[in-house]
Amino acid sequence: MKSSYIHSTDPEIKQLVTDLGGPDQSALELCANILDWFDAEKIEYSRLDVPHSSMSRSDLDVLHTHSGICSDFSHLLVSLLTAAGKPVQYAHVQQDCYGDRQEHVCVAIQVNNQWQLVDATDPYRKWYGLDCPHQQFTLLSPAQMTAYLQQTQATPSLLNAPWLHDQIVMETEESMGSVSVVLSLPQTHQWRIDAYYHYYTALCSGALVRQVATPDHSYLQFSEFSPEDIWDEKQWSNPCTVQELPNKLVFASQQIGDVLHEHQLALTKIIQMVA
Repeated sequence: MKSSYIHSTDPEIKQLVTDLGGPDQSALELCANILDWFDAEKIEYSRLDVPHSSMSRSDLDVLHTHSGICSDFSHLLVSLLTAAGKPVQYAHVQQDCYGDRQEHVCVAIQVNNQWQLVDATDPYRKWYGLDCPHQQFTLLSPAQMTAYLQQTQATPSLLNAPWLHDQIVMETEESMGSVSVVLSLPQTHQWRIDAYYHYYTALCSGALVRQVATPDHSYLQFSEFSPEDIWDEKQWSNPCTVQELPNKLVFASQQIGDVLHEHQLALTKIIQMVA
C-alpha cells in the first residue's frame, strides 16, 4: 500500500538527509542528527490547528509546520531513513518504558543486526531517544502502519484524538514537567478539554493535577490515590477548586492555566467550529 504519510523521494526530504550528514553515515548516526534537528528546530508536539477530518500529518507537514504528534514525527524519521537507504520500521507502542499504557508510535532501526527503538517524542527523547526500552510494542512496516492509521482514524484514541497539544513547562537535567491538552468530542456538538500536568524523570512518570472543562462546567482534580499507570482514572480526587488543592500542587494548576490561556484562541476556534 502506497503511503500518503511518507515521501522519501521528495526533494525536501533528500535535501534534509544531505543537511543532516548524508546517506553514508550509519542509521544510528543519522538518527542522532535527526533528534538534534528536532531540538534545534523546536519541533512542537501539537495538533491544535488540524481539522477534525485530517487526523495525521505527513513527513512534509512536520517539515512545513514544525509540529505534529508521535506518529507524525515517526513518519518523518521513516522517510529520512528510507531516503538514506536504511532499513526502518514503525514501532506501535502499547506500554512505554515507564510501564504506562500508551497509544504511541516511534521507529525501529537496525543496529548490530537487531531492531533498536528510536523515539523522537519527549520525554522519551530526552533520556532514551536513540535506544528506547519500551516494554510492549509491535513492529510494523510502512505499508502496515499506513493501513492501520487509515483503518483506525475514526476510532477515538490518543493517536486519533482530534486535537492534542503537549508543552514542556519545566525541565532540568533530572526531571521534566509538561502540560498535555486533549480536546475531544464525546458526543455530537459536544466538546471536552482534559488538561494534565505530568512529571517525568529517567526512571518514573506520573500525573499531578488535571483540569476538565465542558460546555457546562470546569473543575480540577488531583492524583489522590496510587495509580496503576499515568492514565489510571481511579487516581483522581473528587472535583475541586484551586483553593481545595493541596498547597504543593497549586503550581501545577497554574501551569495548566497558563498553557490553556496561551492557546485559548486556537481552542476557541476549534470549539466554535464543532459546536
